[in-house]
This record gives sequence, C-alpha cells and structure tokens, in this order.
Amino acid sequence: METKIALMSDQLTVRFVEVLERYPYNEDIECRYMLNNYKVQDGDRVAIFKMGWKSLRNYVLFEWAVDSSLANLSSVIFSKYDLPNSPNDLYQFCYISGENVVQGISTPFQISGDEPKSTFKLSSPPKKDEKNLHLRQLLTLKDQEILRLKEENAILRESLKSMVEQRRCQRTKNYDDDINELKDVTKKLKDAILGQQVEMESLKIEIKKDRASQKNLMLEKILAEKKFDAISRKSESSNIKRLNFDFDIGNLESVPPFPFNCS
Repeated sequence: METKIALMSDQLTVRFVEVLERYPYNEDIECRYMLNNYKVQDGDRVAIFKMGWKSLRNYVLFEWAVDSSLANLSSVIFSKYDLPNSPNDLYQFCYISGENVVQGISTPFQISGDEPKSTFKLSSPPKKDEKNLHLRQLLTLKDQEILRLKEENAILRESLKSMVEQRRCQRTKNYDDDINELKDVTKKLKDAILGQQVEMESLKIEIKKDRASQKNLMLEKILAEKKFDAISRKSESSNIKRLNFDFDIGNLESVPPFPFNCS
C-alpha cells in the first residue's frame, strides 16, 4: 500500500537554499534548508527523489532532519557511498515531516561524475556562438523551472485530493462512532429502566403478599383472643357453681337418727 502524500498548508514551510544544478556522485552532498515558522519534529527527514515520483515510498535515500537553530538554517549530509550514478536523471530534495507531510521541495539537480556546477547543462553546448549559448542556457533554465512547477503542481493536487479524502473518511468514521456510542448508551438506559420496572413490580407483589399475611395473622389473633375469652368465661362460671354447691351442703344440720325402738 503506497503512502499517500498530504499537505498541511498552502505554503511550503521549508525552503532549500544553495542547491547546485549538478553534484558529483563520488562526493558527499550537503543539503541546506531554512525553516519558515516550522519546528523540527520526531520522524522528520530530508529525502532525495527522482523527478516524476508519485509516492513517498519512491525516495532514493534519506537522512533524518536536524534542527541546528542557527538562524533557521540547517543541513544534512548524504554519504557519497549511497548516491546514485545516473547522469541523465534529475533529482530533487524533499523535506517530509514525521506525519508524511511534504513541507518543502527543491529545484531539480543532477548527480553525475562531473564537478559540481551552479549552471545546469543537459549537454555540452556548441562554442560557435556565445549568444546562442546564452539562449540555450536560458531555455534550459526555463524548461527546468517549468518541469519543477509541473511536479509541484501534481504533488499539490494529489496532496489536496488525499487530504480531502482523509478528512471525509475521518468525519464519517467519527460520526459513526458517535452514533454507535449513543445507541449503546440508550440501550443501557432502556435496560436499566426495564430492570427497575421489573424490580418495582416484584416489590409491589411482595408488599401485597405481606399485607395479606398480616391481615391473616390479625384475624387469627382476634379469633384466638375471642376463643380464649370464651374459654376463660366458661371456666369462671364452672368454678362459681361448684363453690355454691359446697356451701349449701356444708350448712345442712345433721338429721337425728330415726328411732327404731319397738315396744
């Protein structure tokens, strides 16, 4: 899966300075750049790309960016042992942030076995006419500038398209997450309310049962008290009758013996 190119702002915040038009492949390349209201982050890097690249994975080599804090001017060194030897190809420096955001793009240059030159030449011009030589140099520079602008324009269009797509997907994803979270919360609330309703119904049934049980106990108590009162009254009445009977017998006088004398 290719890494998408993103762009955080309309203006590039890193500017490459003192870029030569030709570097020798057998010498280290010092790449200098200036930061414009930008602070170096973890994962920032300066890479060399071959002109025509479409993905950040197409880099030739890269070095980790450093922040020298010297008038916003910093530099990295590309080792000569890693440089390509393709004199017919054009390359450019790119500053890429740790978030894979293109922050700066340089003008094109060549890497060949010739000495470094500040004037770019695609081929050795004829020496017949210095005026024609000057015109050719100007045309070469113009072509080079047009090529660079086309590359930057393509990168910017791809970056804008990628950024819009990423933001759209992110908004949709976040919106879906919010909806799902609200659904989960609503379901939990409904389940909690339903559980409370079931619990309340159970408590009502228990209260009704307790009230019925209390009524039965009160009724049994009343009946037991009435029964006890009846038994108590009956027992007292029996005791009174027995006492009265004993008293009457005790008060009777003795009957004298019947005379049985016979004359």
